[in-house]
Amino acid sequence: MMKNNADINKIIIFLPNWIGDAVLSLPAIYRIREIFPSARISVIGLPHVTELFYESPYVDDKMSYPLKKNKSDILPAASEIRKGRYDLAVLFPNSLRSALIARLAGIPLRCGYIRDGRGLLLNFPVKLSKEIRKVHQSEYYLNIASAFDFNPDTLPTPKLYLSKQEEQNAEEFLKKNDITPEDLLIGINPGAAYGSSKRWYPERYGSVARTLIRKYKSKIIIFGSLKETDIGNEIASLAEAPVLNAAGKTSVRELMALIHRCKCIITNDSGPMHIAAALGIPVTAIFGSTDPVKSGPSGEGHVVIKKDVPCSPCFLRTCPTDLKCMDLISVEDVLEGVAKIDRSKK
Repeated sequence: MMKNNADINKIIIFLPNWIGDAVLSLPAIYRIREIFPSARISVIGLPHVTELFYESPYVDDKMSYPLKKNKSDILPAASEIRKGRYDLAVLFPNSLRSALIARLAGIPLRCGYIRDGRGLLLNFPVKLSKEIRKVHQSEYYLNIASAFDFNPDTLPTPKLYLSKQEEQNAEEFLKKNDITPEDLLIGINPGAAYGSSKRWYPERYGSVARTLIRKYKSKIIIFGSLKETDIGNEIASLAEAPVLNAAGKTSVRELMALIHRCKCIITNDSGPMHIAAALGIPVTAIFGSTDPVKSGPSGEGHVVIKKDVPCSPCFLRTCPTDLKCMDLISVEDVLEGVAKIDRSKK
């Protein structure tokens, strides 16, 4: 246990590599700021992940390392981090690589879970108990605070921040696409970077969009990566009405600002799902191969749709059989989920 927090002046936090996991690490970062109120806190991660932390009041500096990850970038990364003269490294990734970089960077105190054979590289190791393996991912990261002699009794809701300029830019982008602040704007996020087993069917998303437009006169915006542009186009064509397909057209920060303008988001288990929750936007979350107990949206007002099948959760990237966990989720199930959110906001 760490007994003298006053000696910790500079902290570097190694972020998870997935956007959703990085959002779920926010409560732990909030706690670290509480424990070390005077310390200068930096975060380091992949470029698109560190974007999440712009405007954050809990973080002072952001660093990125190359998207291409291999052994050859360990020494350059360690050399760059060494310049910061950090007192403490907090490792959210479970990798040997992150611990090795922290050690080679000469950071005297290194904290993280004992995983991936890296125990000897950590001098404030956190034991991975059976109980912790079962909790929500946000609690999983928050538990690392136990190494600082701190026992959290509450779980803060992850929270992301936007600048006024970013919100204004989102308004202007929507205005150019005939969407006003008075419109009932609903977001659809049909992708999932992890794999196809987490994706509900585009044709059903299209049917949902068509019904929302006809029944509620909603405006629909589709989110996604560049690789998911075709999925967005398919949904837009099935909606049989004008739909804004923003897939592949936004940075992470622009995505956040547009999500913040939505009444609600319909989404698979994904990074944008967690971004929406952290921005206070209610989600209708569709789960198949993963477990909402461990990775469901944080906070209140959300609706999770999941069918009980013997093989789920399997956590596989692609389904080896018939994707029954997704096939059983109907258009009506999702529309009912959206309706529940709508009633809760009245």
